Formats: sequence, C-alpha cells, structure tokens
Amino acid sequence: MPDKKMRMKNPKISFLMTAHNEERIIRKALDNLLRIPYGNYETIIGLDGCTDSTEKIVLEYEKKSKKFRHFNLNLRSGKPAVINKIINYAKGEIIIIHDADWIFSVKDKESLERFLGVFKNKKVGGIAESFPIEWSKENLQRSNLGYRIVAHTHNYWFSYQREKLAYKRDGVLFAKAPKMFLTNIFRKGLYRKNVSLGDDFERTKNIMDSGYDIVLFPSAETPRMISSYSKISLPDLIKQKIRTAVARKQLKTSLNSEVGLFSYYLPANLYILRKSFADGILKGLYAATWIGINAFAEIASKFSKLNTKEGWKLRAKRQ
Repeated sequence: MPDKKMRMKNPKISFLMTAHNEERIIRKALDNLLRIPYGNYETIIGLDGCTDSTEKIVLEYEKKSKKFRHFNLNLRSGKPAVINKIINYAKGEIIIIHDADWIFSVKDKESLERFLGVFKNKKVGGIAESFPIEWSKENLQRSNLGYRIVAHTHNYWFSYQREKLAYKRDGVLFAKAPKMFLTNIFRKGLYRKNVSLGDDFERTKNIMDSGYDIVLFPSAETPRMISSYSKISLPDLIKQKIRTAVARKQLKTSLNSEVGLFSYYLPANLYILRKSFADGILKGLYAATWIGINAFAEIASKFSKLNTKEGWKLRAKRQ
C-alpha cells in the first residue's frame, strides 16, 4: 500500500531504467536526466547482460552525480524481470519507468511540480501516458515513413482514449477503465510484480483493480516521455506490433483482461480512420497502413510461441 506519510509537496522520484547493450542511445536519456529541474530524485539502471560499453557510459554519469546508480544483472528475461528486481532498491515514493531510448521532457520545475501534484489526491495511483512518445515536433521534422506512421496514428489513438474512455472531475481527466492505457508513473506502494510483455497495460489494471485512479493530461506540453529516436523501419514496426499482440494474449490469460473487437478495436479504428482522413489523404493512408500492420500482427501472433523472455528481443534496432 502507498506510504501514508508521502511528502506530496516534494515527493522523491525514482526513475527506473533497464538496459541491454544500449551504448548507441543511452547517453541522450542520461544527459536529460542529469538536467532534470527537480532536486529530489534518483535514477536506478538495471544493466541486463550488457556486452558492449553501456556500463562504462553509466559509470561516467555516476561520477558526475550521486543521483545515478546501477546494478549488474544477467537475467535476460525481459524488461519486466529487471524492473521487478531493481524496484526493490528504489527509495522514491513515485516510480517513473524510463526506457533507454526515451527522454523525460520537462519544461521547468514548476510544470513538473504541478504534474506530480495530482498525487496530492490520495486516490490517484498513477499517471497514464496521454500522448504517444513519438509525438514530437522535432522528431517528426527528421523522421522517416515508419516513424510518421506511428506518430500520427498513435496520436489519433491516444486522442480516442482521452475523448471516449476518460471523464473529467474537478478539472482532472480520469481513465474510466484500464482498457489500453499505458502507465509508467505510479505510487511505488501499488506496484505488483509484472510478468507480461504488456507491463505498462498490466500496471494500469493492477492499480485500478486496487481501487485507485489513473489520471491523464490533455496537453502535450505536460511533462512526458518522448522518443530519443526519429526513425522506425517497417520491419521493426511489424515486429513491435507482433510483440504487442502477444502481450494482449498474455494479459487475457494472466489478468483475465480482454479488450473486445466490438467494444474497443472497431470503434477505435473507425475513429482513427475518420479523424485521419479528415486531416488529409496522407494522414489517412498512414492510419490505414498502421491498422493493416496491426491486423497482420494479430494473425501472426496466433502462431507465435513467444514468451516474455523471448518477446523482448523483438525490439527496434538501435540507431
């Protein structure tokens, strides 16, 4: 259960990062965390069987700041296994899961404090991702086709979530039900061991099943994660969507959590198509391609024997 003595004016944050051979990308994430305009935080990195120079890079940052520390692991069982391990070392009341190819975008200290201020409400258990990590003006300017497909279509998808699956109370946006909300910011005391490829979906359901609320934000200027990359190859996109489809199967089995075709996917896809084509033929084609890839991935997942350990290997190539 959450700590009743939580200092909500200035809660300690623990950023948890998993890393396996991330030498090409991890500096961007760590550079950004080094400059976060907030004093009360720590960054814990779980190095999972790294064979490149990732550890050497992490050690450089540990010399720069005592807010960084790492643990050498050799679990090779996927991201959830690493998080399940390193969260035990976290000292923060609020956990923020931070992938090695993400950047936590924060305008200033005041905006971050307002963002975290939702936890003053003792019933708020977590903050869901309200915009896709790919939704970045700078990244879109230097993006490729795969990235644009994901960024634009995910933006319509997240818009559907906020518009149709959330409600406003006292000026705050709350999720109506777990559905497909992704939660990577939450009270440490509500964490349960994650076992699936859909760990961010899993956390949303666990938190709401415990009687706590999940909050969303309607503005893209709010502190949030954005990708440190600006290119996604189509083969990588297909692999990632197969992984997501496998995750849904796992969640159905482990948490009895099933998202229905007629209750969710059909209306969501129709919304995405309607909104995207209203914004232009090109964006509509992006959305149609994305839906087609998802349909293919769903079929492919029926024949897949991937588990959480193997499924995490279906990640994008590091650039």
